[in-house]
Amino acid sequence: MQIAPSATWKLPHLVHIASPSTQRLGISCALQPVLGATSIAVVGRFNRKFKVAGARQSHPVQMSSTCETSSAGELFLYDQNLGYAAFEAGDPGDRLGSKALVCVGGLTDGLLSLRYLPNLAKALKTLGWRTFQPVLQSSYRGWGFGSLQDDAEGLDKLLSFLETNRGISKVVVLGSSTGCQDAVHFLKVGMKKSLVHGIVLQAPVSDREALLAEQRSEDELTQLERFKQVASQMISEGKGSEVLPRSACQLFGPPDVITAYRFDSLTRRMADDDMFSSDLTESELREKLGHVNVPCLLAISADDEYVPPFVDSTALCHRMANAMAAFPANLTRSVILPNGGHGVRSPEGQAQFINAVTDFVSDLDQKLLRRLDWETALAADLQDRAAACGRPLLVALAGMPGAGKSTTSGVLRRLLHPKCFVVPLDGFHVPLQSLRSRPDADDAVYRRGAADTFDPEGLCEKLRQVVEGQEPKVWFPDFDHAVGDPVDDTLCFERSLHRIVLVEGLYLLRQQDGWGSLADFFDYKIYLEADLEECIARVKERNKAIPGYTPEEIDRRCDEVDRANAKVVQESVNQADLIVQTDLDKASR
Repeated sequence: MQIAPSATWKLPHLVHIASPSTQRLGISCALQPVLGATSIAVVGRFNRKFKVAGARQSHPVQMSSTCETSSAGELFLYDQNLGYAAFEAGDPGDRLGSKALVCVGGLTDGLLSLRYLPNLAKALKTLGWRTFQPVLQSSYRGWGFGSLQDDAEGLDKLLSFLETNRGISKVVVLGSSTGCQDAVHFLKVGMKKSLVHGIVLQAPVSDREALLAEQRSEDELTQLERFKQVASQMISEGKGSEVLPRSACQLFGPPDVITAYRFDSLTRRMADDDMFSSDLTESELREKLGHVNVPCLLAISADDEYVPPFVDSTALCHRMANAMAAFPANLTRSVILPNGGHGVRSPEGQAQFINAVTDFVSDLDQKLLRRLDWETALAADLQDRAAACGRPLLVALAGMPGAGKSTTSGVLRRLLHPKCFVVPLDGFHVPLQSLRSRPDADDAVYRRGAADTFDPEGLCEKLRQVVEGQEPKVWFPDFDHAVGDPVDDTLCFERSLHRIVLVEGLYLLRQQDGWGSLADFFDYKIYLEADLEECIARVKERNKAIPGYTPEEIDRRCDEVDRANAKVVQESVNQADLIVQTDLDKASR
């Protein structure tokens, strides 16, 4: 077991546990990081020498020997071959159940480095959740040699062990600091990611920007750029696993070793570790976070010492959430902790954070939050179909008003980013001016949203340009709710980028009244099935945001217009290749 360089560990009441039934060996103990005089001196020298170092460290800049973090629990090996250990917090009677919170620390973190872990474990115990923290390859001093892929492999071993030896079937991964990258990356590559039902990102802060959290000298900035070039060159020569000079690592602080790969990953824009930087575009954030298909709680501290002054943490938190597939389905949450810093050290900050986590897992238990399982399976299927298609794959996503078409298309666009181009049928509404020129003007305007108030021929022409044309770009209209009309040339299909064109709308499967030629364009047709009354209720709630109408007027129009439109949409359900029963969270072919 690797020990943190700044602490010794007191293990009172050691008890040898040998279980013939499971062939496991563990230690029942109480872990307490105890700071000794030598450690205090080392930390003091580090603080003076590396005063301006801005990399994320969960160890405090000033530490006191009077502060104590301890927890009863079991220390066990989850990797017998390499000897990697994990700790489960709690007394023996508490370590029961099939639900687990797995805590992954950041740079230099090890067991109990997350000071809130003991109290969090006690709170989760009341909900039937167990709390674990593993030692990974990148723990303690190993971060300079580690990678997100190494940690994903370690988490796979841990979850496999917990599933087989501890009966765990439901997991939430809590990442702290750089551990946030581990949580996000695991959802992309983990072999055991199907066990993960949610993630918590505590202090999702950019390592690249953290280096600039405090003012650096011109020499330090020059050194940083020089070592970035050196690391890049070493990687290009196949030497990414070799170490850089110690002066490169001193830009981060101890330890004194870091590989060219890890230095590059932590300092280069859009490198593997660069997921939470404020200068990433919306498209780049989706590239990094779009695959997050489980409920996510983001927790940031307003006084995080590793966030530079030029970063608006609250706005960035919203942008990160928006990039996730979980966002359109209302599966992301955020909490802004007023104090506690990067490691959430204050009692007030810890209490607020623990309450947010317990509320989050409680909602998971009550099935108020869910994984995007069928959406993820559908995205994978569409990706396979697109790969086999010699041109952009045209997909129709139809359903009644309020069935979840916009939500589903938003999820799929993120899961399939950047290859999926979404076209809302609303962009092909007949303009109000044209409706008002009809003989039945008043009725047509009132019924806007009915099949005869759209322009299917216009959509056909745009799709024909996608399928038959050679233009690098095809521009589509979109509906502007502020002006109440479509706006031309708003959405851009890029031939070199987009392999899937997903059109979402009411009447895409309809064969009558001039819609049949449009339906014939699609390679794959999906219908979202839902309860009619639930759909109408959603539309009524959604339309309350429309100004100028009383609640009674909104309800009456929904019952008269949207209900009639829904019944028309239902007539075409047999045209679908795939029917997704959204209310039952399952699909039928």
